[in-house]
Formats: sequence, structure tokens, C-alpha cells
Amino acid sequence: MKKYFLRIQPRDYQLEAAKWALSKRKAVVVMPTGSGKTLIAVIWSKELLERNQVNKILFLEPTRILVEQVAKYLEKTLGIRSQAIHGKYHPSKRRELWRKTRIAVATPETALNDLRYIVENKYDAIVIDECHHTTGKDAYAKFMEATGAMFKWKLGLSAHIPVSRRKDIEKYIGTIRTWSWSDERIRKYVPEWIGEIYEAELNNEEKKLLEILEETRLSYTGKYRGLVNLAIRWFVRDGALALKESLEKETILASILSHIRPMLERPGIRPLHKLDALKRIISDHEGFNKAIVFVDRVIVARKIAEELYYLNPVMIIGKTKLREDLRRVLRKAHDLKTKLVISTSAGEEGIDLPEADLLVIWSNVASPLRFIQRHGRILRLTGRKGLKFVTYIVTPDTPDMDSLIDSLELAKRWGVDIPVDESVLKELWRRTTRNRILIVLSGRPMPAEWIAELINMPLDMVLKGIKRLKDKGMVIYIYTYLGKTYVLPEDLEILYEQYSEYLEPDLSLVARIKPYIDNEELKAVTGTYEFVKRKMMRLLRKCGCFSKLSASLQVPLETGALQQVFLHYTFKIESEEVLDTVLKNIFSAKKYVDVLYK
Repeated sequence: MKKYFLRIQPRDYQLEAAKWALSKRKAVVVMPTGSGKTLIAVIWSKELLERNQVNKILFLEPTRILVEQVAKYLEKTLGIRSQAIHGKYHPSKRRELWRKTRIAVATPETALNDLRYIVENKYDAIVIDECHHTTGKDAYAKFMEATGAMFKWKLGLSAHIPVSRRKDIEKYIGTIRTWSWSDERIRKYVPEWIGEIYEAELNNEEKKLLEILEETRLSYTGKYRGLVNLAIRWFVRDGALALKESLEKETILASILSHIRPMLERPGIRPLHKLDALKRIISDHEGFNKAIVFVDRVIVARKIAEELYYLNPVMIIGKTKLREDLRRVLRKAHDLKTKLVISTSAGEEGIDLPEADLLVIWSNVASPLRFIQRHGRILRLTGRKGLKFVTYIVTPDTPDMDSLIDSLELAKRWGVDIPVDESVLKELWRRTTRNRILIVLSGRPMPAEWIAELINMPLDMVLKGIKRLKDKGMVIYIYTYLGKTYVLPEDLEILYEQYSEYLEPDLSLVARIKPYIDNEELKAVTGTYEFVKRKMMRLLRKCGCFSKLSASLQVPLETGALQQVFLHYTFKIESEEVLDTVLKNIFSAKKYVDVLYK
């Protein structure tokens, strides 16, 4: 019998939950976010695999981000290879992946599409994460209904099961048991409030509209390009309704985008593409006392109030501030019958908004001050009365995701502890517009100008995106005849194949290397390649990472003169492979010095 070893020490309540779920065969564990539900699923899977009671296990996750995250977590905690399977792969490739892996992680949409592969490969155990989605017309429910009695073992995980969904979840999955956040064993691991991210994907028609807006942007420079950028932001952040309103006024922007206006009337373009996500949030957090939704546009606030009329909504907008009836509006906001407060920036400061246990950020802003002011509406409570939730609605693969990531990171720097897992943030980075850069760079090192041309993005925006990716260590570069040639760290082998002459160190050259950690300059190392490499590797092992690295050396020219060369590698260096690549590039300066100083 094969043994699997947990690489993380489980807590007693996690072992208790896993043992209970195994005894039931088909069970649902309800436990607060932050308490480590995924480890319960790992323990559960480990036991079944060791006992040879199952053939293959399927993990269902609601988003591609979580699919990738959980696949990595399984490998980290159990040491068993698991495969993330989603729409990124061609169906023929997915068929092969379903066959080869013993533990697969997928979205319910992908699992539904690939049901025949799951059946033919005899998957007989399933973990349904965020299983509160298993109702109605959701893909979770469709998949569970389609598979019927196929899975002999079922484990559902959720932080909260609304009362109205219990019957369906018990029918599709199994017996429900709740471990409360007030349990003293659990409470210390659960933050004062929980941060959750809901994705609001653009449909195909909306994606086409976004592409046209981006193509239009390339036709302009300066102020006019900035105006088109603003239009793109309104569309992906607030919705087509906000963009349509902006184009109804006689402005330069309306003139530039006159060809866009008819497209906004097409049936496939939703007025508010984030509305479905907001409704999911309201449904998922059934039983909340009061919710506050922050939006940036009055027209969006009015549309939300119209759609969610059954929550007795009240709007606090800029115009309200000027009226004498502000007191009446605030009285209604504080009324227990009012379940939903919709606020523009007017409610971010200076107004006594009611106490809320659910905060929804519809319009993501990169301003740390506004971000913190909004969160203050839920963080100001004294004494713990129960869990509070902050939910962010974001349009993936657009500048809206960029704004969310930037605001989360800025807030952390300002000292606001955002309880969104670091690994989730890392995966979210791959859903930003910067992801386009990562995609075109995958397997193809190239300069920034080529990237800009391939992704139809202005060069200045590409360089800004590259800077953020460099800071994360997700993109590096070397100097070649093309200038700075960017590459993904995982594609170093390709770099060596295509640009080998720029990675062949001249063993006679002497260079002075200065490593940095943040803005602190460490002691410089001077010498030939082999000497510098030895010293720098030792230093990297000691420090763990360099934030950047500078070099200076004298390169002999054909004339016999010496050229003083200064090189700067302004990206995160975490691995010895990347460091050695940089050092080899420095000591190969003879090959590209003409390009640098022409």
C-alpha cells in the first residue's frame, strides 16, 4: 500500500472534519474562510488513496485562478502530482490530461464539457469546493446532476450554506455539518473580516467591443489616447451603461468614439456586466444584515437600485449631499428594513453610513486613500459580533483587474491587512492586462517594441506593464543586439538556444557588481566571471533575493580603446539560474556594446 506524507501539520479540528467526512462517504464540511478547509480535502484524499478505495479524484473549483492555486497546494502539501485542467488547453490535450492524472482540478464548466473523459477514465471521488454554488442553473448543479451516482465518495466545502440552498446541496452532495467561527479552536485562525473576489467576465460581444476600443486607442497619442483609455476604464469597471452615458454628451471623446455608440445598442452588450456577480454575492451571503455597494457612477447606482428593489435599497450619491433631505436618506439607510445601501464617492468619507456586515466594491480604484476609506465602513466596528465580508467584483484580463491588484498592494503598503491569500493575488496577476505580455512572451523572448505590436497596446503602456511584472520577478531581460530582450524566467532554456552568444562570458573581463535589496545597496563584488559568480551565489543564498543588480566594466573595442559599460538589471532575482544568466550576460558585453552606445 502506497503511503503519502502530509507536509503540513494539520490542526485537530481539520483531522476531526476529515474523519467525519470519511465516515459519511458523502458529506459537506462548512467552516469559515481562513480555517484551512482545503487541507481537510487533502487529508480526505490521502486516506482514500492510501486505502485504495478510489481510482481517481476530481476537485471542482469555481474559477481558473482557484484551479491553479489548489493544484499547486495539493502538490505542496501531499507531494502528489495534480493537474489543473481548464479552457486554456485544447480539448484533445485535455483528454490526455484527464487520462494521465490521478488528481485533477477543474472548473465545473470544464468538467461539464469534458464529462465523457471523466467517465471513461473512471473518476470516482469528488471534492466540490465553494459548494454553495451547487443550486439552480449553476454549472456546479448541472455537473452534479449529470454525474448522478457516478462518484462513490463526495466532499463538499463551503464557508457558508444559505438556508434556502441546504436541500439542494444535501441532495447533490451529502450530509451537512458546520464548524462555527466561534469555536475557540478555529476562531484564532479566522480574520476579523474576509476578502473575496468575484469575477465578472465579458461575453464575446463585449470582448469584441473592448478590442475595437483598444484598436481605436492606437490611432491616437497624447490627450486623445488618454481619453480613449478613460472610456475603456468606464466600460470594464462600471459597465456599458456608464460608457453610453458618457458618449451622449457633446465632447471630444464622443466625437472620437462616434463609431462605438451604435455597438452599445446591440442585444449582446449588457448594460451592467457585473450585475450577475452582484446578485451571486447577495445570494451567497444570504442572511446578511446590511450590505453597502460602492460604485463610481450615479447611473450605475440607479440601475442597481432598480434591479435589487426587493432589498429596499437606498442611494447615497453626490447630489444627495446638496439637498436638505440627506438626513431622510441616512435615516432610511440606518433602518433595519433597508438591506442595501448603494453609495458613490459621497459615502466614502464625511457621512455616517450605517454599520454593515457585507461590503461590495463594484468600481475598483487604484487610489489607496479611497480604497482605505471604503474599507473603513466595515473595519471601524468595535468588538466582534460575527464575520464580515468584503467582496470585490472584477473584470478579468482588463485594466479593471490591474486597478484591483494595484489597490490591494498599495493598501498593504499603507498597513491595511487585506485577508486575500498571497497565492490568490499571484494568480490574479495572470488575469490582468499584463497577462497579455506574459502570453506573447511565453516561449518567445523579444524586445518591448515587438510585444507592443503583437498585443496592440501602446509602447508606454507595455513598458509600464513590464515594470510591474519585473518587480514581481515574472519577467526578466538580458541585453542583446535588439537591446533589452525580455523573457519569462521559466523560458531560460529557450533564451540560451536563441541568444547563446550573449550568454557566453569572456573569462578575461573584470566587472564590478552591485546587488540591492529593496533600495539598500549591498557590498559590491569585483572580479572575473568565475570569482564573481561564486561570491554572488553565496550572497543570494544568504539574502534569498535581490531586487535589482548593477554592473560596470571596461570592454576593449576593435580600435584598442576601452569602453566603460554600465548595465542595470531592474528586476527581482530569486533563483541561482536567473542570477547566473544575468552574470553571463554582463561578461558577454563585447557582443552587444555597440548597440548600447550607438
